[in-house]
Amino acid sequence: MSANILPGALPTRIKVAHGVGAVTLGIKESGLTTFFMIYYNQVLGFDPRVVSLVLIGAMLVDAIVDPMIGRLSDATRTRLGRRLPWLYGAALPMAIVWTLLWVSPDIAKHSTLGLFLNVVAVRILVSACEIPSISLVAELTRDYDERTALMRYRFLFGWLGGLLAVALAYNVFLVSDDPARSGLLETSGYTAYGLFGAAMILLTTLASAFGQQRRILSLPPPPRRPHGHSMLADILLAFRNPAFLALASGALFVTGAYATTIASTNYMMLYVWQLSDAQLRFYPVGLAVAVFGAFAAVGHAHRRFGKRDSAIGAALASGVIAFLPYAARNLGWWPDLGGWPSVMLLLSLQTLSLFGLVVATISTSSMVAEIVEAHEVDHGTRIEGVFFAGYLMVQKFGQALGIFLVGQLVAFAGLSDQVRPEDWPASTAAAMAWIFAGLMILISVMAAIGLRRYPIDRASHEARLAALASTGGAAADSQGPRP
Repeated sequence: MSANILPGALPTRIKVAHGVGAVTLGIKESGLTTFFMIYYNQVLGFDPRVVSLVLIGAMLVDAIVDPMIGRLSDATRTRLGRRLPWLYGAALPMAIVWTLLWVSPDIAKHSTLGLFLNVVAVRILVSACEIPSISLVAELTRDYDERTALMRYRFLFGWLGGLLAVALAYNVFLVSDDPARSGLLETSGYTAYGLFGAAMILLTTLASAFGQQRRILSLPPPPRRPHGHSMLADILLAFRNPAFLALASGALFVTGAYATTIASTNYMMLYVWQLSDAQLRFYPVGLAVAVFGAFAAVGHAHRRFGKRDSAIGAALASGVIAFLPYAARNLGWWPDLGGWPSVMLLLSLQTLSLFGLVVATISTSSMVAEIVEAHEVDHGTRIEGVFFAGYLMVQKFGQALGIFLVGQLVAFAGLSDQVRPEDWPASTAAAMAWIFAGLMILISVMAAIGLRRYPIDRASHEARLAALASTGGAAADSQGPRP
């Protein structure tokens, strides 16, 4: 068997460099899900349904563009390879449009169209970096566990970037000088938050590209695609793949659960749980514990249970745990709201629920690379960019679902008029809590149902690699020479 096919460990520096490329996605996701809605709704005065529709509309445009970016990155031929030119080219424009979102000219602050175009630009430019970057997972290694490791590093750094931005927001940027007011409802800190994110986007994207460049250039060039193979044909092939369809149907709801949780966080913390600025500072700690815990646990879970069952179990556990505090609150089994016992218990359960969602997300994302070989066995071509673009498109539909649900929930609760927490009726808070709790159970069950049909496990993946090796197929670039 060719040495290029044999599994082996990637250098840690390559894993780190690859992972750093996900910081941009982490900052974008944390900003658009955690702070965007409350900033444009409660601070700038946009109707929450308008804000959610702006986000959903931008996601849909992005979802349409994603397969095009994936196909174009597959077809790119330069002296820097297929993917790196996209990373180098997208870095600065991404930083600029991200800054404009938080340091907006008047057109973005007072025009729905201006805001929409700004969000579209952010999402497309992030995709122009993220799709080529994540497509490298299938090129850097073919080893089942090493791909898990690469995805672990991607998600670790992605969430670390988002966590750092969130932590600084709650502890530095969005802290009010007036103890009676929440810094989340004041405009002053959002500019600094936006500028910090832009700097991180620029530096980490360039660092990731440069850190992987030597290894990527040492890999054998991918086979050229047959003439006449259209983008639409590739996309249809991807979505006709049974394994991809099963993964997509589950990942849609995994991402939806995560988006619903994060997008609703500030509203729930302020209006349902009555947390102060000082108490909110502990929220990023729980996020960090969830991320690091998942990073440590997911590899062991995949070796013990496989990727599919790990994702299913984590999603179901997360939904149940998310339900518990809201049910206990409404049934009168919860400590006094606003007190530290309530805060600590809430954050502990939130951490466990987020841990499950992170494990499920890493698991579903790492399953895409195996589908690449399944497709290659059946069709003789490798279209990593198309499959990963398709997966990211599904994730965006999941995000749109979560944001839509939160927008409707906020509008139902009457939070469209810059309401202060102290002025909000307790009965509405209770209704909001029940609706949210029920949604989390429903979404987690739907995720499990979808993922149950995913057919690829370790044994079938390794059998495909052996078949590809024996036929001398295009797969022979599993490891490649190492610099």
